[in-house]
Amino acid sequence: MKPDRTPMQRRPRLPPKPRTVERKVEQDPVEVFCRIRPAEIPGQEECIAEVDSRTVKLTPPNSSFAYRNGSAKEQLYKFERVFGPSSSQKELFSRVAMPLVSDLVNGRNGLLFAYGVTGSGKTYTMQGTPQDGGIIRRTLDVLFNSIQDYQASRFTFRPDGMNGFDAQSEVEAQNDRRKAAATPRLRPMAGGRTTRGRKDPPGSQDSSQRIPDTSRINSVDEDNVYSVFISYIEIYNNYLYDLLEELPETGPSRGLQTKIIREDAQHNMYVHACTEVEVKSPEDGLEVLYRGLKRRKIASTRLNCESSRSHSIFTIRLLQAPLDAQGEDVVTDKSAIVVSQLSLVDLAGSERNLRTKAAGDRIKEAGNINNSLMNLRICIEILRENQETGGNKKVPYRDSKLTHYFKNFFDGDGKVRMVVCVNPRSDDYDETLTVMKFAELASEVQIQRSQPARRDLGLPPGRRRANQLFKEVRKKLEDEVEGAGVEALEVDLAPIYSLAPDWPVLTSSTPGGLEEVISRLKAHLRKRLQSRERLEKNFWGTVAAMRSGIAEMEKENLVMKKELTSMRALYSDAMGRVRSLENLLHNAESANESLQRKLEDQAFLKDECEAVKEERDMAKVQSQIEKQRMKAKLRTKLEQEKMKLKSTLNTELHHQKSKIYQSQVKALKQALFSDKQTVPTTPLLPSTTSSSDTDLTAIPDKTPIKASTSDPKLNMTPASHRTPAVVNLRHRRSRSQGSDVWIDHRPTQEVPTGTILQPNLHRRKSVTKLKSGDFTDPRTTNYCLTTQEQDSQGELETKLFKGEVLPTAGGGAQVVLRDVEILHQRDPLHHQSTPNRKRSSTEGTPLQDRGVWGSQKRPRV
Repeated sequence: MKPDRTPMQRRPRLPPKPRTVERKVEQDPVEVFCRIRPAEIPGQEECIAEVDSRTVKLTPPNSSFAYRNGSAKEQLYKFERVFGPSSSQKELFSRVAMPLVSDLVNGRNGLLFAYGVTGSGKTYTMQGTPQDGGIIRRTLDVLFNSIQDYQASRFTFRPDGMNGFDAQSEVEAQNDRRKAAATPRLRPMAGGRTTRGRKDPPGSQDSSQRIPDTSRINSVDEDNVYSVFISYIEIYNNYLYDLLEELPETGPSRGLQTKIIREDAQHNMYVHACTEVEVKSPEDGLEVLYRGLKRRKIASTRLNCESSRSHSIFTIRLLQAPLDAQGEDVVTDKSAIVVSQLSLVDLAGSERNLRTKAAGDRIKEAGNINNSLMNLRICIEILRENQETGGNKKVPYRDSKLTHYFKNFFDGDGKVRMVVCVNPRSDDYDETLTVMKFAELASEVQIQRSQPARRDLGLPPGRRRANQLFKEVRKKLEDEVEGAGVEALEVDLAPIYSLAPDWPVLTSSTPGGLEEVISRLKAHLRKRLQSRERLEKNFWGTVAAMRSGIAEMEKENLVMKKELTSMRALYSDAMGRVRSLENLLHNAESANESLQRKLEDQAFLKDECEAVKEERDMAKVQSQIEKQRMKAKLRTKLEQEKMKLKSTLNTELHHQKSKIYQSQVKALKQALFSDKQTVPTTPLLPSTTSSSDTDLTAIPDKTPIKASTSDPKLNMTPASHRTPAVVNLRHRRSRSQGSDVWIDHRPTQEVPTGTILQPNLHRRKSVTKLKSGDFTDPRTTNYCLTTQEQDSQGELETKLFKGEVLPTAGGGAQVVLRDVEILHQRDPLHHQSTPNRKRSSTEGTPLQDRGVWGSQKRPRV
C-alpha cells in the first residue's frame, strides 16, 4: 500500500514590491579621540608620536613582533583630535565631553568609552584627581552649574522599577522625604568586594582640596524642573554587579548579587533592580562615585599596580518635566517627562598573559576582558560591513554583557564617542597596534542621529519668570497696603497686546496750546503706526512661519501617505503569503496526522510481532536448552554403553585369542609328536572371500553378549549360520513374470577385483549417477550399490549392498536393503604372518538386525 502524499500546490507568485519613498536619515560617525600618556621615564624609547592635531605616527621598535617578523613599517592614524602628553584635563573635557553634557541637558543620550591597554591612563582620564578632575568629576560640576536654579525637590520623581520614572505632587514628595528622614540609613560599604591592601580613591577622604569646574551650559529651559539620578555598575567576568547596592546592617553579609539585562516598553536596555541614587549637588555625586570605587574589582599585575579587572559604567540620568500653566507646580503626566542618559565607561585594559605573568584568577579575568573587547570589535566590524554593503547581517550584541547593554546606542539612540588612551613606551607596541586598528575601524561606523522626544503641551514660555515677578509684586503690595485684598490676587499669564500708550490730553487752555496738542497727537499717532507696523510684521511673519510649517507638514503627510500605501501593499502581500503558508501548513498537518496514524498502527504491529518473536525466541531457547540437556544425558548413557561394550568385547577378544593360541599350540604338538598322521591346522582364508558364502564352522562358538538396555540396535544375537533377509510380503512381486530389472550403481572409477565369483545380475541397468526416473520405472525391482574403500590393514575392500525397490504411498519409490556382500582382497603371505587378525564385531549377525537403507545408519559388517 503506497503512503498518502500531500497534494502539491503551486506557490503564488508574489506581486512586485512597491517602491517606498526613502526618507533622508541624518547620521553621525563614531568620533574617536586619541590621548598620549606622558613618558614614565624621560628619554625612554617611544613607539608613538604626535604628528599634528589629528594624526599620530606609530613606529615599531626592535623588540616588537612585527620587527622580528620582517613586516615592520611606520603607520599613520587619523583621529578627530589628538591630545599630546602636555594636554590638560580641562582641554580634553571641553572638546570631548562638553558636547555630550550639552546633549544631556537638551534631552539626548550619549556614550563615552575610554579604551586602551593596561596602564595607558584610562582611569585617570575618566576620574582624574581632586585638584585636576577627570571627565566624571567635571561632568557633574558642569551639569549642576547649569541646572542648579531649576532643580526639583527631592522625591519629586521616583523610579518605577521598569526603566521609567513617575512624577509626584509636592505633598507626596514631602511625605516621602519625611519617611526617608525617619528610616535609618543602611550601611553603604558592607560586603564590598575590595582587594586586600587597596588604597582609597583619590579625594574620597578630603574634598576640601577639590577644584570644581565652573563651566556651564546656557541652553537650559527655565520652564522645566530637573532632577539627577546616578547608577554605578561593573561587568566582572561577564557578570553584572551593582556597586551601589545597599546591604542590611544586621545579619550575614551575602555580598553583591548579579544583575540581569532587560528591555523596557520602548525597547531600551536597562539593568533590572539596579540602584539609582538621586543627587542634588556635585558633592553628592562624588560621594556616590567613591562608594562604587571602593567596591570595584582591581588587582595588582606586573604592568600596573592597580589594574582595573572589570568594566565600570557610571551612568547619569537627567529628568526634566515642564511646569504647569501658572509656572508653579510640576506637570505629573508621565508622558511629559523627558529622560536623557550619559554613560561614562572605563573599559578594562586588554593585556597578554605572556607579559603580565598572570596566574589563577588573573588569567580568568584577563580572558573575560579580552573576550568582551573582542566581541565589541566584532559588533563594530559587522556594523561597518552592513553600512558599506547594505547588508542585514545580524550583529551579535548578546554574546557579551557589554555590547548587550549598549545595543541601543549602536542602533541610533544617542551619540557615541571614544577616547583611545595609549602609552608611548616601546614594550606596548604590539598591543597599541591592535588598539589603533580598532580605533580606525570604529571611526568608520555611522550612528543614526537621535532627536529628543519632547511633547508640546501648548504652555506659554517664560511662565516661571512671570510667576516669580508676580510673587515679588504681590509681596511689595502686601508690604505697602498691609495685605488688604492682596492675597486674592491670582497670576494671569495671558499675553496683552497694546498699540501705544494712552491717548494724550486733547484740550488746551491757552491760544497756542492747540499746536501743542496737535504735535502730541501726531507723536502718539506715529507711535501707534509704528506699533501697528511692528505687530503687522510680526503677524505676517507668524503667518509665513505657520504656512511654511503647514507646507512642511503637508510634504511630510504626502510622504507618510505614500509610505502608508506601500506598507499596506506590503501588508496585503504578507497576508497573502501568510494565507498560502497557512494552507500549506494545514495540508502538511493533515498529511502528518495520517502518517502519524499509520505510524501508530505500524508501531502496534511491530509491538505485536516483537512480542510473538520474543515468545518464539523464548520457546526456541527453552527447546535448545532441553535438547542440550537431552544430548548431554544421551551422550552420558552412550559413553557408559560404549565403555561396557568395549569391556565385553575386550574380554571376548582375549578369550578368543587364548583359544586360538591353545588350538595352534595343540596342533603344533600333534604335528611334532605324531608319527603316523598329520594333525589338521586352522585353515587359511583364501585371498578373496565372501562374507555371505564363507563357512563359519571353523570359528569356535562365542560367548553370548549381554543385551543392552539403552540401545536396541546393540542387542545382537550371535548365530552359527545366516538367516534369510527381511522380506515385506505385502510388496512381494511374483517371480513368474521374469521381468526383474536391477539398477547396478557403481563408482565412476572402479578397481577390478579379479575374483572368480562375481554377482549374477541377469537384467541390469548400470549407472554411475542416480536420477529420479530410475526408481519410478515400474520394471525396476532390485537395486545394487557397489562401493570400494581401503580397510584398516591397507587392503582393498569391496561392498555390494543389495535391496528391493518398493513403491510408496505418495507415488514414489523406496529402497529396502536385504543383503550386504563384502569382498576382501588380501595378501596370503601377509595373512599368514598375522593369524590373530581382529574380526569385525558384526560377523555372524543376521541381516535383519543390521538396519534398512534410509531409515538407520549403515550397518557395520
